Amino acid sequence: MMIHLHSNKSKSSLDKWMPEQIQPNAMDLKLGKVFAIKHENPFEISEDGKTHRGSVEINPDGEGWYSLGPGSYEVIMEGEITIGPEEAGWVITRSTLNRNGIYLTSGLYDSGYKGVMAGVIHITGNQLTKTRIKKGTRIGQFLLFKAEAVKTYDGDYGSGKY
Repeated sequence: MMIHLHSNKSKSSLDKWMPEQIQPNAMDLKLGKVFAIKHENPFEISEDGKTHRGSVEINPDGEGWYSLGPGSYEVIMEGEITIGPEEAGWVITRSTLNRNGIYLTSGLYDSGYKGVMAGVIHITGNQLTKTRIKKGTRIGQFLLFKAEAVKTYDGDYGSGKY
């Protein structure tokens, strides 16, 4: 069963939200930071560990705009989430971005997760295509649902060690 993050039935919370982020069935998420993924670095993953490609923060211009060409970029949303017991959530792209060939992907937010909300924004097009997104713009929606949890999140992503 899906529940609203802002509902009194939810045990989860998002800090630093504004009333305009509350939508009928979800909570809008605002763009905080953008990072260029270092594609020249190898990514390795096994059951023994992982080595990330790494990323470099992209700074917005003086008016807060990010100018992005086609490709994939790591994004961090404004605020931090706390996922309550027996709840989980995921992020979907806002439809305006979908209709313009821009997609946001993210993983599952497990019961007990606390920390940043992040994902990858994928911009389609060719070398001439430019996309401008202003810092603080609503780019995704967070969906929360009841979930049977056999344990709580025990990773290190939310701690900033990603």
